[in-house]
Amino acid sequence: MNMPIRARKRADLLSLAGAAVAGVAAGAWFADAVLPVVAPVFATGMLAHAVGMTARHRLERHGGSLPAIWQWLYILCWIGIAAMAGWGAWRWIEGVH
Repeated sequence: MNMPIRARKRADLLSLAGAAVAGVAAGAWFADAVLPVVAPVFATGMLAHAVGMTARHRLERHGGSLPAIWQWLYILCWIGIAAMAGWGAWRWIEGVH
């Protein structure tokens, strides 16, 4: 089956959004129990996301150039990851948990 790229992207986005919402809910539900492992789990998740999206971006570029909006979203995602890493490092340096 040959699905258009937009349909695949919408399905990926819906899947990712659903997993994120479920993850936030699970984190809130088990907040006290998971507090000691929040930083390493978050860092692992961000690393996995970064590696996966980099691979996906590279694979899709082999099929031709991507729409400009996807290029911008990719760049904005990396900026967001860097901002969260910086914020986490800042909190860690300050000793805030």
